Amino acid sequence: MTDLTLEALRAELREQLTQLAQVGLTPIRDRLERIENEQAFTRRAVVALQQDTRALKAAFNDFARVQPTSGEIEALHDEVNRVESQNAELQIRLDGLERRVQELQDGRR
Repeated sequence: MTDLTLEALRAELREQLTQLAQVGLTPIRDRLERIENEQAFTRRAVVALQQDTRALKAAFNDFARVQPTSGEIEALHDEVNRVESQNAELQIRLDGLERRVQELQDGRR
């Protein structure tokens, strides 16, 4: 039987605490990573929608130079409404994700 010294006991306790901390944080780290991935996707989608919005504005400016039909104007308005709706929805999702990431980060501190 080996003698258990105070230093050996401390080392063993440190190792076990480290292992417990790592196991306890793994689900939080995994969740944070999933949220950050979703947040990155949402940001890319917002950028794409912003580009679509700029393209639609350019199309409206081009229409001002020609004689568009009422059907063409209505189609453009429908498209702008769709893009704005998607942009607002993605912005809400992004805000929620940023809030969740902040909450997780605050909980780790």
